[in-house]
Amino acid sequence: MNRARIVREHRPFAAWDLLVYALLAALVVVLFLVFVVHDAFGTDDVRGIRVEAGGETVYTYVFGEGGSISEGWEKRVEVHPENGVLLVTITTEHGWNQLAIDDEAGTAVMRDADCSLRKDCTAMRAIGDGGSVITCIPHALKVVPLSGEDYFTPSIG
Repeated sequence: MNRARIVREHRPFAAWDLLVYALLAALVVVLFLVFVVHDAFGTDDVRGIRVEAGGETVYTYVFGEGGSISEGWEKRVEVHPENGVLLVTITTEHGWNQLAIDDEAGTAVMRDADCSLRKDCTAMRAIGDGGSVITCIPHALKVVPLSGEDYFTPSIG
C-alpha cells in the first residue's frame, strides 16, 4: 500500500528523464542534418566518374579533360558524342549499359541498359546532380564519382 502511494505522488517524468529525451531529440536532428542536408550539397566537388565492371576499372572520365578506356576494354567500351552529350556504351559478358556524360553540366547518368524490364540503374540520380553511385547489379557495373572521397552507398532513384 505504501509503494502505491509513493508511485501515485510522483510526476510521470522526472527532470532527468526530460533531459535525456531532449538530448535524444537533438541527436536525431543533428544526424538528419548531417546525412540529408550534407548529401544534398556535398556533391559539388565531383570532378569526374569512374566506371567499374566486376570490381575492375573499365573507363574513367574527368570533366573538362576527357576520358580514357582501360587496357583490355577497348573493344567493349564505345564512346561517341550525340547532341552535346558523350554516350559511353559498356558491354560486359552479361549485357550492355549506356552512360550519358554531360561535360558542361558536370553530370553522368545511366541512359539505357538491357538488364531487365525495369532498368533500375536508369532511374538513379545523376552523379554530379545529387547522386552518389549508379549501380547495375545484373551487369556487375558501378559508376562512382571522382572526388576527394569515394562513395559506396547507392543513390535512391
